[in-house]
Amino acid sequence: MINRSLNPLVTKRQDSVLNRISARMKFFLVGVAAAAAALPAIGQDAPESLLPPGFGDPQPSAPPPQTPANAGPAAQRSSEAPVAAGSTDTDDAANDEAEEGETIITFDVPPAGRRSLSQVGVIPAAAGGFPDDAFGAADGAYLRTVLRLTKGPLVSRWGTILTRRFLASRTITPVGLGGADWAAERAWLLLRMGDAMVARQLVQQVDADNYSPRLYEVSMPVFLANADLSAMCPLAPKAADQVKDPAWKMARPICSSLAGEQGTATSQLSQARNRRWVTGIDYLLSEKAVGAGINGRRSVKIEWNNVSGFNAWRFGLAYATGLEPPAALLAKSGRHVDGWRARLPMIDINRRMEAAPRAAALGVLSNNAFVGIYARALDDPESNEDSKALAQQLESAYVGDDDGDKVDAMAAIWDGADTRRSLHSGLILTARSAALIAPSDDYGDDANRLVASMMTAGLDRNAAAWAPFLESGSFGWGILMLGTPRMEGQVSYGQLDDFYDQDQSNDTKKSKLLLAGLAGLGRVGAEAQRDFAEKIDVSITLRTKWAKAITAAAARGETGTVVLLSAVAMQGPGWSKIPAHRLFYIVRSLKQVGLEADARMIAAEAVTFG
Repeated sequence: MINRSLNPLVTKRQDSVLNRISARMKFFLVGVAAAAAALPAIGQDAPESLLPPGFGDPQPSAPPPQTPANAGPAAQRSSEAPVAAGSTDTDDAANDEAEEGETIITFDVPPAGRRSLSQVGVIPAAAGGFPDDAFGAADGAYLRTVLRLTKGPLVSRWGTILTRRFLASRTITPVGLGGADWAAERAWLLLRMGDAMVARQLVQQVDADNYSPRLYEVSMPVFLANADLSAMCPLAPKAADQVKDPAWKMARPICSSLAGEQGTATSQLSQARNRRWVTGIDYLLSEKAVGAGINGRRSVKIEWNNVSGFNAWRFGLAYATGLEPPAALLAKSGRHVDGWRARLPMIDINRRMEAAPRAAALGVLSNNAFVGIYARALDDPESNEDSKALAQQLESAYVGDDDGDKVDAMAAIWDGADTRRSLHSGLILTARSAALIAPSDDYGDDANRLVASMMTAGLDRNAAAWAPFLESGSFGWGILMLGTPRMEGQVSYGQLDDFYDQDQSNDTKKSKLLLAGLAGLGRVGAEAQRDFAEKIDVSITLRTKWAKAITAAAARGETGTVVLLSAVAMQGPGWSKIPAHRLFYIVRSLKQVGLEADARMIAAEAVTFG
């Protein structure tokens, strides 16, 4: 057992938690805490345009935000129009009607308690957020367009982590956008990336009387992605009048029921049924949610057999009422939904373990949170045999008898992966265990994977200690050349050629990404860069419209604009489909605006999974 007096991370709060779990579980968690205490963390294809027409040209005045006239199923709409409810027509004449029997509550917030819309965010600069002026003088309408061009999860876990931190930061609202609309656009991208929790924190930074129609549109699916029905209630009366979204009308009976006003809820539900604001499964889920309120006596059976689509309304109401949607429907909803599911407090441990690997690979779950889910499965009476077996395998990786046993356990986890994404999640899961292994030349090819595993959690200094034991030109060597905090000299043409000789990726993609990352970091000389690029037939300095835009933003010192332009370029099925020139400009621009640690991790990840 670890000596607590030597481990500052085992605090009194952790002691109280450890005392409530079994001795076996305690041993595992303390082993993980020991790892945390010991580990520092980090601080070509044809040219195409990733930007809207006119980007980089003289900027016109920003147009007013556009609000869609109707809201259909979230699973079938574009990223520009967040949606919660089912696909039914809205009775426009009912939009301006107050519900019979409904009490409208208004709040008078004293001036000193009101929050400004000039800066909206969760993380101030002093607490690790981005600087207030992260956009400089960039036009808000164009920034909004770039946000909307980022359709969903990124190929990069580290790119997602960086973008999430930026979107949550308390930055000055760009010129030409209202603060409520800007919060809405950021929350909507967070939701598409899988981070429902921070999206909810962000929309709740805006006072209720300052909500815009766009923020009402976005906040509904945000609340539903958290299965948080009560969050809708302070906004529902006004929102139902301001936006043509049947979800906000259906929120009224649900909120009345949550307040214990069952008579009002029944009347409002009858009105909803008669006017067909939602139908089918969407109405039945609404009725079930009303029945789950205070003094609710409705018993509604939900049948999923004939349901073909899935949306935020169905997700939120199902989990809020204790239902688990069928796996086939969840599979149709996109990878971002795994990020939502992995952090829901009401979901059982087995379903959480299903979602957690994909959420970690997305960049929504940290290594610590990911390991914590597995650790809880050891003693949770609800965990099934498969969940327990996975947790026991991870336990062996952290607290095996010796380093050899730990590496064997980690290798079993990695070898069990059947896709790149599952391998990615396996490397994340074992990162801190890998950092506990004493560097040596005893582990053969597993040494490369140990280094790759540490890099997924930003344990760059621990990974760098393996440099003397890695063959020049090996896979692990390439990752270290990109990810290590400091490097003596520069990478030579001969070393690049050695890596190329061992590169088994399709179209030598890893070699192309390695060159792009090294050039972006300034870790390869101009002559070696030119000669190697010619040998492998790649142009890493291709000057597309997007490349010019991100280069100009970096030159102006606009960290926020650089991050957004980086995110829009990291879209696709995987790193193998990202052109090398994009990685070059991303890495170079991030480094130029002071985000070198993030640039290193993105570059190392690209070579790992390219």
